[in-house]
Amino acid sequence: MGYSSSHIFGTAAVVLAACFTTATHAAIDVTVNTQKGVMKISPYLYGRNIDKISDGTAETDSTEEAFISQMLEAGVHFLRANNGNNATRYNWRHKMTVHPDWYNNVYSHDWTNTAQKVLGKMPGIDAMYAFQLTGWAASSTDYNFGDWNWKQEHGQNAKSTLDLAGGGEVADDGETLIKAGDYKLYNMEWPADSTVAIIPYWRDDLKFDMNRFKYWSMDNEMEIWRGTHSDLDLPVTGDFLVEHYIDVAKKARALWKDIKLTGPVTANEWQWCSIGSYNKEDRPKGPDRNYCWLEYFIMKIAEEQKKSGVRLLDVFDIHWYPSEKDYESRMNWHRVLFDTTYNYPGANGIKNVTGKWDNDNTKEFIFKRINDWLNQYFGEGHGITLGITETSLIDEDDPMVTALTYASFIGTMQENGVEIFTPWTWGDGMYEVLHLFSRYGHANRVLSISSNDSLVSAYSSITNKGDSLTVIFVNRAEKDAQDVQLKVENFEAKTKFKTLTLAGITGETFVSHTKNALKEDSVSAKVSGGSTSATTSFANKFTMTLPAKSITAVLLTTEKPEVVDSTDAIKPGVQHRRSGISTAKNSLVTQGRNIVVSSTAGNRNNTTHYALSNVLGQVITSGFWNAGSLTLNLIAPHAGKYILRVGKQSYSVVVK
Repeated sequence: MGYSSSHIFGTAAVVLAACFTTATHAAIDVTVNTQKGVMKISPYLYGRNIDKISDGTAETDSTEEAFISQMLEAGVHFLRANNGNNATRYNWRHKMTVHPDWYNNVYSHDWTNTAQKVLGKMPGIDAMYAFQLTGWAASSTDYNFGDWNWKQEHGQNAKSTLDLAGGGEVADDGETLIKAGDYKLYNMEWPADSTVAIIPYWRDDLKFDMNRFKYWSMDNEMEIWRGTHSDLDLPVTGDFLVEHYIDVAKKARALWKDIKLTGPVTANEWQWCSIGSYNKEDRPKGPDRNYCWLEYFIMKIAEEQKKSGVRLLDVFDIHWYPSEKDYESRMNWHRVLFDTTYNYPGANGIKNVTGKWDNDNTKEFIFKRINDWLNQYFGEGHGITLGITETSLIDEDDPMVTALTYASFIGTMQENGVEIFTPWTWGDGMYEVLHLFSRYGHANRVLSISSNDSLVSAYSSITNKGDSLTVIFVNRAEKDAQDVQLKVENFEAKTKFKTLTLAGITGETFVSHTKNALKEDSVSAKVSGGSTSATTSFANKFTMTLPAKSITAVLLTTEKPEVVDSTDAIKPGVQHRRSGISTAKNSLVTQGRNIVVSSTAGNRNNTTHYALSNVLGQVITSGFWNAGSLTLNLIAPHAGKYILRVGKQSYSVVVK
């Protein structure tokens, strides 16, 4: 645990002068160590699915402008912009797609319009679109079902998922399909070459900055295509899905070696281990047993990657829609991701994790399982990260419950190196939470330990310079305030600092960075023992009381910062090379958005770690550079200020 508190901080102890309700139970001990567990926090955890952004035109109206402004003010950094099910048969050439939830009718859609809005209106926000894997894409609007007249005659609640485009017929009850439409009338064959050709179209023809669109989803929820895209009548088996995935992934990588591929984008908890309804014939089969779908996918992709030498997966992406309504379940949803001790009441599909039903299996820890499978089949150092690109965490009755749940997910993901988080639905309280983490948190996660983590969690982050530390407490107690004793190791905190508290919100309270529901306190902590000089007093122990159902950020600073080593601050699973790091001096020039570093190394076999960050400390790109290549060429995503670290050298870069 590093040095003792007396070794670093003397005998100073601090009591916060905060006026909260008094807790009646024992205090919860929280320890934060700024030199342990250092790990870069992905800015793409601060994401959401696209909403209120029309792809009908590249121009924005007043509603879109307000929506974009709110996202920017909150600190959103990532948009999943492919619209879920509607991405599966998107035709970027004809600019149209099939709507499987609306009679399979075909309507105009143009992703280039939303992409232009991202590029022109949303600095600091990157977006993810999708490739199509079924082998089919929309081709014509001429065979749409007459939905308007049908809805007028049968009511707006008439079933809209019937396969009626292409000449289908339905009974007067609005529920019974008499004849399915012919999908070949409104679809065209769409092989892998066609779907990935959007890359050179955007990059070379439209001159888009593809660094803003580096992540591409490998379709959407393909294991349930029998239901969502039933008109195609696809043989949705494990081998069929893997074959189509590999075909597209290889061709995408051939066109763009630095692309980030995300998959398999499973639909929900049941489908984590199942394909379709998990009939016996659907179970992925191996030589020794049936497999959980996610394990089977990982095994097969790893086999092909090792055989071909082509990287096929960068982010393991799943969806999850928990359905419990009670407070206790909601406060524990985040534990389903990594906690191996938590018995989840909603455990269902995971009972098939061994390939056969085990009703006693109620522990999910799905991301832990995925990491274990990735290590087993790909090997250590595979570099594949994790993401959730659809979920719904909203409590319609209490925005504070939504906020607590969302904060617990973000914090848990920071603690475990998750890369992408984009909830599908967005509710009151979520902007407040995202804003608190994104705008007041820092670039690097550091170790936090709570003596009662299920009740009160602490999520801590520190700047690259090591001069500012934010500790965000999530108090899940429904009715009681909680006393907390915070101990900070390896950080001499000033005794004057701020706290920001979110509690008791009702409705949508977030307007901007300066107009929101955060309650700010400027705290002057008492120092009992040690120095009391205003310029030299510091402390490492704090006692505070957190309101019930609250999120509180403690913003600490120090006059004696220790720089965080970015070469140590990398995600789990990424192979970390320390040998041969170069200490040679280098020179830097900028040419437009190009940043060029020239080496003066005498030994050109040395390898140097580099990281380009924005002014918030969020890493844009990083890697290892062999000085033998003479120059390191990087492209800034847009104009602004950046920090480039090459080996032990740091540069302040201004791109105009």
